[in-house]
Amino acid sequence: MAAFFLGVNANAARMDMVDVSNNNGYMSTAEYVSMRNEFGVKALTVKISEGTTFKDGYAASNIANGQAAGLYVNSYHFAHYKTKAQAIAEADFAGQTAKAAGLPVGAVLATDVESAEEQGILSQATNDRNNAAFMKEIQKFGYRADIYTSGSWANNKMTIKSKTGWVAGYPYVMSGQKWYTNNNAW
Repeated sequence: MAAFFLGVNANAARMDMVDVSNNNGYMSTAEYVSMRNEFGVKALTVKISEGTTFKDGYAASNIANGQAAGLYVNSYHFAHYKTKAQAIAEADFAGQTAKAAGLPVGAVLATDVESAEEQGILSQATNDRNNAAFMKEIQKFGYRADIYTSGSWANNKMTIKSKTGWVAGYPYVMSGQKWYTNNNAW
């Protein structure tokens, strides 16, 4: 992650939020302070879990260290569900895992829906139903719910309403880009 920030063009768009997971390894408070002070990062989105068995081993330290650096902390769960019952089971697992990792009540816990092998083969209506079930269930843990997906899936494989959703967009040149301006993040 540090290498990513060191290589960023100074003329690039401001980075307000970063996404961290077990793929980044341990991130110290000092690294988060550097992201805040040098790159304008204001928020952190931490991977919490995946499916019904994977708990991100760095979630608790990422949450604690991000908070210690003064960042607003959110999280996400990588979804594998294909049915409403599976979506509810994954939400229960994610909610329990988030509580144990120290995610503050009131934070966002998004469902990251982008598995081609699972949601990619489902209809938009089925994905919408499953996502709604996940989001309703996650609210029982005191978290705000949202959806994270790729730009090609937004309003194609699932409905992303205006002023909601975190849409993945990876432009080669970020300066001047204003993609998905009706959504929470991109």
